[in-house]
Amino acid sequence: MGPPLRLLLLEDNDDSAEVVAIALTQIDPRYEILRAAQLDDARRIVRTEPIDIALIDLTLPDASGRDAAFALHVEAPDLPLVAFTGRDFDDLALDLVHYGVHDFLRKGETSMERIHQVLQLAIERHEKERALRRQASCDDLTGVLNRSQFRPRLISAISHAKRGQTLGAVMLLDIDDFKTVNDRFGHHVGDAVLKELAARLSSIVRVGDSVGRIGGDEFAVVFEQIDTTEHARATARKMRETTCFELLVDEVRVPVTTSIGVALFPEHAEEPATLLKLADQAMYDAKRKGKNAFAFYTPPTASTKVAI
Repeated sequence: MGPPLRLLLLEDNDDSAEVVAIALTQIDPRYEILRAAQLDDARRIVRTEPIDIALIDLTLPDASGRDAAFALHVEAPDLPLVAFTGRDFDDLALDLVHYGVHDFLRKGETSMERIHQVLQLAIERHEKERALRRQASCDDLTGVLNRSQFRPRLISAISHAKRGQTLGAVMLLDIDDFKTVNDRFGHHVGDAVLKELAARLSSIVRVGDSVGRIGGDEFAVVFEQIDTTEHARATARKMRETTCFELLVDEVRVPVTTSIGVALFPEHAEEPATLLKLADQAMYDAKRKGKNAFAFYTPPTASTKVAI
């Protein structure tokens, strides 16, 4: 029968809501319908429940027109919406498209079969759009963010740290002697190492943190909030341990280690390019330590500046 379809039905009229719920579940038993009579109830549901699609009335006791769609879009930007209303919505149509509304239906003029069809098409269209966005923002090989999409995440994290007067960290790492891996075992083995490394990095970050591949064998991780410098040190240590492994590919055992450079924001810098440059300097300090190590960027002292 397939997985359930979790539908948020935002409708203030009890009779209309019951008719729609019964008819849709008869057409497709996969529907799991969560009913909200007011916008505040709907906002609470999308915050706490996984929802596949929402069918929303645009005339509610506590909201009307674009307000309902806008509020749900803010709470759940990735939730597809279908507007279901008895009023003329032509003047709102263009605005509502920007708020995630995929289609519009008129009460009293639309059969239940048509409602079901529109909901299905909206879900399919949304999945295709999401796949295209993911393809545009992710590295083809590893699935983590590509270089162009990593930068906005870093900018956002810096802004968040400055507003909250907190500390964040960007960690830059590359694979030790990766050229030797490619030359000795072949590029297909090198690709397998890159994918495994990306998966390991993704497994240790928290919600709000981001992993990106910004070069051939170079990855970056932004940690939006670090409690203290010692917390950053413990995080870098865990990253080094996680990225030290042996990978078996085609009966070949490939040892993998990384060198990691750490820069803190806004302590060391507040501009993304500068932070990445400082983390890169620290990474090469880690390589000079003998690789399989991490190092923090160290600002030059006054005496060093004079000597230079």
